[in-house]
Amino acid sequence: MGDAADRNRAAHYTAPMNLDADIVPGRSIGGIVLGQEALDLIERLQGHARVDVRPALNPDYTCYDIDEAMTIVVANHDFLVANLAARDGYRGRLFGYIHAGMRVHELIAGAPSALLRAIHLHNEFVYLDRAESVGFLLPPRYDDVADRIEHLPAELVLDTLYVMPPAMRQVPGRDGKPVWRPVD
Repeated sequence: MGDAADRNRAAHYTAPMNLDADIVPGRSIGGIVLGQEALDLIERLQGHARVDVRPALNPDYTCYDIDEAMTIVVANHDFLVANLAARDGYRGRLFGYIHAGMRVHELIAGAPSALLRAIHLHNEFVYLDRAESVGFLLPPRYDDVADRIEHLPAELVLDTLYVMPPAMRQVPGRDGKPVWRPVD
């Protein structure tokens, strides 16, 4: 009798992540959401995927690499998801065409003019929005080399796409027009 119940639970199990899900700036990758409790999530992932644990560069965080397709960065003090990263094995897209592993020229060629205006290089990232909530990590040798996406080598592979809490927000300026300011 217990076997049927176990099979029924397994049949209705939903995977803790979806490698085809859209990437949502400032929110999620693979159905995993920023701020989500990570303990149960990591335990479920370990039952269905290869999970490699490594320390982050900042000792306040731990990285969980999932099937070489994504990385979940977890804050050690509260065990909540702090950042997410799609890597080359992730199949989902941002804005319908942006994905980990694409080259700079592909990013530029597919970008509508509004996105091209929003793309900017800052603090080791190629940010894809003005809120700085989604961006590619730049290889260290390119961090201070360029000010604009067009100045990066066309064949440079952008292999890690991060989703993070927004660093900037729009507020009314002195003349009433919206301006971008750092999040407090």
